This record gives sequence, structure tokens and C-alpha cells, in this order.
Amino acid sequence: MKKIIINMISLIALSVVADINIIPQPNKVVEKPGRLALSSECILSGSLKDSPRVKADVANLFAVIPKETAAKPVKLQIDIGGQGASESYILKVSKDGVHVESPSPSGGFYALQTLKQLVLFSQDGTIPCLEIEDAPRFGWRGFMLDESRHFFGMDKVKELLDYMAMYKMNRFHWHLTDSPGWRIEIKKYPKLTTIGAIGNKSDPDAPAAFYTQEDIKEIVDYASQRFIAVIPEIDMPGHAAAAARAYPEISGGGSEKHPDFTFNPGSEKTYQFLSDVLTEVAALFPAKWIHYGGDEVHFANKQWLEMSEVKALMKKENLKDLKEVEFYFNRRMAKVIDGLGRKTVGWDEVVNAGLDKDKTLVMWWRHNMSDALQTAFDKGFEVVLCPRIPCYFDFVQDDSHKVGRRWKGFCSLDLTYKFPAGLNIKEKQVAGMQANLWSEKVATSDRVDFMTYPRLQALSEAAWTQGKNKNYDQFLTRLKTHIPYMREQGTYYFNPFDKTEHAEPAR
Repeated sequence: MKKIIINMISLIALSVVADINIIPQPNKVVEKPGRLALSSECILSGSLKDSPRVKADVANLFAVIPKETAAKPVKLQIDIGGQGASESYILKVSKDGVHVESPSPSGGFYALQTLKQLVLFSQDGTIPCLEIEDAPRFGWRGFMLDESRHFFGMDKVKELLDYMAMYKMNRFHWHLTDSPGWRIEIKKYPKLTTIGAIGNKSDPDAPAAFYTQEDIKEIVDYASQRFIAVIPEIDMPGHAAAAARAYPEISGGGSEKHPDFTFNPGSEKTYQFLSDVLTEVAALFPAKWIHYGGDEVHFANKQWLEMSEVKALMKKENLKDLKEVEFYFNRRMAKVIDGLGRKTVGWDEVVNAGLDKDKTLVMWWRHNMSDALQTAFDKGFEVVLCPRIPCYFDFVQDDSHKVGRRWKGFCSLDLTYKFPAGLNIKEKQVAGMQANLWSEKVATSDRVDFMTYPRLQALSEAAWTQGKNKNYDQFLTRLKTHIPYMREQGTYYFNPFDKTEHAEPAR
């Protein structure tokens, strides 16, 4: 992984209105007289002073300060406990040092991310004395990466998790299975990776690419240390072609355009197979959610009508059409997920499937179907907001870009930042917000960066900061300070201030 090193000279050259350039914007900042002189050394005290992880984080944080500085070691006290929202924190900077208070370790971690930005973007080796009281607007602040269409690998995922942590995002939704490729090792069904992992969206014959179970454990642990929950997605009953290539006996057929697109909902072999898969998945991912897709089944499920097993199922369960077959499948697999002690997550097509509202999280993605969102609210579901516009990062972010997707518009930086302003939501039922990076048109590491940053920073502030405290122009001022940091990390971002800095990658 890249070392966190910042070029102080490039930062000093920037013309910045103020030196409190924190993203996401804290909800309350009170500046105090004076400044704290920084040092490469830190004296840690308080509740977490013996935590190896915190000690390592703090050492890395202050390592950016030149060792020849004459300043005394910085005193940093972290106190965990007491009342308040679990991710809230208070950060106090005085001439004598830094004091962090939070009711939870996660809140203490977010306070350190705020301190990290103050230190990284210091222009003169000092940071302002201040007091910050902060807490997130939404509990779910997520990012989804699709690695079925194209596979990016462990280092890229860790790099993404580092950025998510820095910007106080806490949910990594990992789309691991779909028609182009199956990307997670399942011990009971080895053909899923020896056969199902072959190919990608660009090249159906590309060598098998997938994560071993040991890889998964490493990434889950890496994320956990950054207070990020990893939510796996095993797509069903559609988007199943990779699994069907490996095990044709569970295929429910498809269409000429989407062959073997579905699982067979009338076969007990299908339910046993998916139950076995989900059991191994649950053992790898301790987060309380498992995403099972549930979307776009109608693309290619017409062959169900020709299958004797599906006909028998329809007669036995009194299912009048394919939609009812689909919903039967959804309910049955949701019971499996519930039995594994997890909460079912599905795309917004599942809102009418008869799922238990208290055991299901709905992701609203069809921005042109506000009725699906309203139905989810009316039925009492908790909802994650991730509509195509402005939360699908495979859509272009500037009108000059040619490669990404559009849908009578695109996902510009300002639209992402301002979301969900103007949307009629029941905030108590909104778990939070998420950006989704589908990879049909994203095949390289550089393109992952180009499509993700700086929209990730905008989404992080949209999800964390109270609406009344958001200001897009001020966000842009703060963002200018973060561009050199990304440059030093070797990130291939889109620069909204200099659109020529990085050319749009072709793939």
C-alpha cells in the first residue's frame, strides 16, 4: 500500500480561504485563539493508549511532520465512553494538545480522521485551536464496487477502503457474483471459481480471477480496523450465468441476449446450492447484512414457463405468473439469510415480494421510479438511497466525457453533493446513502479512480453532514486542498478544477 506522504510545498502554494479544510464538513466548528505547533512525535493517553491499532494510526499521522521540527511532542488524549450517538465525537485542539471524546471507538476513529486532515493539510506546521462537535446525518454511508464485470484485486480494494475511512464512510458493498464472472471461492463448489471465474465483460476467455477465502478474510479484517462493514452480494435469481456455466443443473435458462441468466426456481437443487453458498459466505462476512440482489429478473426468465419443475411449483404453491414465482424465490432465500442470523438486502424490485420489513433492507436504485421508493416507505422498510442519478458512478461526471453511461443526464459532482435535496423522503426510514460503481465500462484501475474521485468525497459529505450545514461552493474550496493529497497517492482522479490533468481512460 502507498505510504501516506504529503508534499507540503505543493499545499503551501495553494490559495486557500481557510485552513480548516475538512471533508465531510463537521456539523459544528468553533475556532479558538492560537495554534498548536505540530511535531513528528506524539504522546498518547486515555482509553485507547494501549491499542496497537490506534498507536500505529497516530504514529503514521504525525510521521508526515518533518523530524527536524523544534516543536514539543503533541499530547493526544482519547477518552471513550459516556453518552451520545455511537459515531459522534468531540475534538478539542488547544496550544497544549488534542483531546478526543466519544461514546464509542468508531467515534474516536472518526475524530482521528478529522485530525488527520488538519495535520495533512497544515501549511505552516501548525493547526488552529478549535472545538469540533460532530456526528453523522446517516448511519449508512456506503460505496459499492462491482468486481464481476471486471476484477481489480486486493490492493485496489484496500486503497478504496483507505479513502473511505479517511472520509468517514462505513459500508463497503461488494458485488462479487454476476453473469460475467463469479469472484468468491466457495469450498463446496470449486467449479464456481475454476469455471465460473473465467472471463470478464471485455474478454469472456480471460483467466479466472477471484478472491480466495483467505483473501476475503484479509480484506474483511482490513475494513474492520477502519470501522467499515463489508456487505457481500450474491446475486439471485437473475444475473446467474457464471454460476450456471459451472453448474448447469441449477440454470433456469435465459434469452438469446442473456443466456442462462437465471437460477431454476423450481428445483430443490437450486435452493440447496444457494443455501450452501450463503452458509459459507456468512462464515466469511461478520457484518449483519447479506445482499441477494433480486433485480432485473424479467430480463430473461421466460424459459421458466417451459420448465416442468417450475410448472409443478406454480401448481403446488398456487403461483399465477412469473412475478409470483420470482417473489416465492425471494421469500424462500430470505428465510435462509434470516436463519444465518443476517438481514436480507435487496434492490428495490423486492418491495412487493412479501418480505419481512424488520428483516429486510431495501436499496432504491431506479431513480425514474419514485413509486418504488414510496412503496418501500409505505410498507415500513428501511431504505438505502442509491439512485442511478446521482449515485451511479459508472455514469459520466462531466459532459465532455465519452466513455461512461448517461440516462437523460449524468452524475455531476454537484448533483452528487446536493443529494438528497429535493427528494421527498421519510428520513427516519432512510438508513443512509450509497454510491455504486458498476464496471461494465470500467476495466482498469485508473478508470476506477477517475470515476470514483472526487465524487466519493462529495457523497461522503452528502451522507455525513446535516443538510443545513452543506454548501457546495465551500465544499469546492475545501476540495482544492485535497487534490494534491490524491496526487501524492498516485490516484488517477478527475480534477474538476483542471479537466485536462488526467485524460478520461478509454476503459
